[in-house]
Amino acid sequence: MLKLILLIVSYVLGSIPFGYVVAWRIKKIDIRKFGSKNIGATNVARVVGKKWGILVFVLDLLKGFLAPCLMVWFIFEPANIVIILAAILAVCGHNWSCFLGFKGGKGVSTSLGGMSALALIFPALLTGLI
Repeated sequence: MLKLILLIVSYVLGSIPFGYVVAWRIKKIDIRKFGSKNIGATNVARVVGKKWGILVFVLDLLKGFLAPCLMVWFIFEPANIVIILAAILAVCGHNWSCFLGFKGGKGVSTSLGGMSALALIFPALLTGLI
């Protein structure tokens, strides 16, 4: 049951539209109506500003990184497929955000975060560190 809850949390975490939130908080605009009409870091950098684009990139990367890490922190067994599913669901949440009518970004930085986490987690699992 805990695994299912954490998988849902991974999707919801991935669904947080940081590009939309940053653009709204900084310039009071719907980023989906400007530039490439995407909520990603590149469009935010182009429309809102470079430093805000970098912030969105880092936040999107962190949500992809955090999802598989949550599985490792709360599930005390090497359930490899569940860790991978958490990363995939974070990317799916970014691409099809429940907060934006199941539309979202392309998932590049969120995928990078998820893959980075998996690249750190699986060697640790294989060597018995986790």
